[in-house]
Amino acid sequence: RNVAVFQARRDAAVAAFRAHGFTCDVPRATMYLWIPLPDGVPSAAFADRLREEEGVIVLPGSGFGAGGEGFFRISFIQSPERIAEAARRAGRVLATWD
Repeated sequence: RNVAVFQARRDAAVAAFRAHGFTCDVPRATMYLWIPLPDGVPSAAFADRLREEEGVIVLPGSGFGAGGEGFFRISFIQSPERIAEAARRAGRVLATWD
């Protein structure tokens, strides 16, 4: 039953982030979604703005080493509705990126 819950959250997350301007692959065996950022958008700066302006916490890829730069990570521990709201807010920050 837990697998079905996380699969539904994963599918909701992928759909929501794609709908708000992000590209992402569907992960096969994890409870995390790694979302690439456009070129020139530093992951730590994006995560900071998302937290400060929209109250959404994500992990910047740079926190996982140089190979993670250019991505941010979310987990599937929230409901599909909360994940969709986070995606909407993240899309709003991305749309106003200078």
